[in-house]
Amino acid sequence: MVKQITTSELKEITFNERDCLVDVRSPEEWLAFGKPNGENLRLSTYFISYQLKDNKNIILNPNFMDDMNKLQLMKNTKIFFICSSGIRSQIVAEIFKKKKFETFNVTDGFDGWLSNNLPVK
Repeated sequence: MVKQITTSELKEITFNERDCLVDVRSPEEWLAFGKPNGENLRLSTYFISYQLKDNKNIILNPNFMDDMNKLQLMKNTKIFFICSSGIRSQIVAEIFKKKKFETFNVTDGFDGWLSNNLPVK
């Protein structure tokens, strides 16, 4: 089962150097709303879109798994997945839980990140 965590809980954690935050929102969302600056929380942060816009359609990113694999994360890495509201991040967290990673879904997403005044790039 994927562990559920809010941004309020996230900011209270002391992270291990290999733990990471993966923002799975789209490039358009990063541009419009900003990006979480997890490094200020001592949390390695990556930006890999799970879905992309293709004209007016939303499609799954065909390179998502390859991009994630390029991170070469170890199985004892805690991965905190975030999107805007916790839906896409839950899907991705489930995928990586099945791959035996310790995964967390940030349930209030980037909206919660902003509401909690967490650092933004």
